[in-house]
Amino acid sequence: MAVYMQGSRRRWVTVAVGVVALLIGVGIGYLIGNGSATTAGDVAAASRSKGEDAATALQRLPIEYEQAVTNASGESSSTITEALDEASSLLTDAYSASPWLSAALRKPPVDAIELLKADVASKVSAEVFQQDVDKAVDAITTAFDLETSNP
Repeated sequence: MAVYMQGSRRRWVTVAVGVVALLIGVGIGYLIGNGSATTAGDVAAASRSKGEDAATALQRLPIEYEQAVTNASGESSSTITEALDEASSLLTDAYSASPWLSAALRKPPVDAIELLKADVASKVSAEVFQQDVDKAVDAITTAFDLETSNP
């Protein structure tokens, strides 16, 4: 035996089922999208982390430079130059992750690394090299606002 349902009621049930399905779909889409979205805070944290990597690479150099100047433990100026190239590459990666940084903030760290390369080529004293490394690290710290990101 068939159950008869009026046409208007059948349409109402169809519309109600469609609305419920739409709401469920939107809710699931929102949860998936919200859970996988990258926030501005995440992007800024990644940028700062890459900036810290570049600064850390520079902070290790004075000891190696002093060893290279005194020919201790097999260090050479080419090793220091390679390390500066690596720090420069890390800085480039950090800038790629930070498109909002202005040219005025990007220039001092790049110039500081170039100065360090010139220091290696001219074989400045370890003290001068340390001072220039400190300036380079300060420039990176300023560019990526690292002091305020660390508690």
